[in-house]
Amino acid sequence: MKSHRQAGRISILGLAIFAIVGMIVASMVFAKEDPSSVGAQFMDALARHDVDKLTELSYVDQSNPTEAEKTKSRLREQWTFCVKVAGQHYPFFWRISGATTTSDNSGSVIVQINKGGPNGYDEKFELPLAKSGDKWKVDVTQISRVMFPALPE
Repeated sequence: MKSHRQAGRISILGLAIFAIVGMIVASMVFAKEDPSSVGAQFMDALARHDVDKLTELSYVDQSNPTEAEKTKSRLREQWTFCVKVAGQHYPFFWRISGATTTSDNSGSVIVQINKGGPNGYDEKFELPLAKSGDKWKVDVTQISRVMFPALPE
């Protein structure tokens, strides 16, 4: 038989679960992307040959909206060639080793790339970033052409 004292009470476990879910939702709503997370997303998309994500994360000058759409379409074609043809059999390992924000609208991510497998060595490359609206994007035109075959221009 249940006691009348427990009616209407919330269990400690239920309260803890509610608090954890609330914190997760709040962190997703209020979280801002930082340069290192954008750099990691970009490198992951490059390794997976994800043309859509690479195009989304690439910086396109937005000063002329009509020209920006043409540039984005051309960029998608260049990414397709880059990862599906030129870089189709170009395995590499990567890791982010640092990130800096030089101003409110520019920054960079330092990436260590190993193209030689277990016997290879790390090479340091920089991913320059620029803000487009309120999102960080990678300025692909400024990346060293040694990093990956046929990067978009």
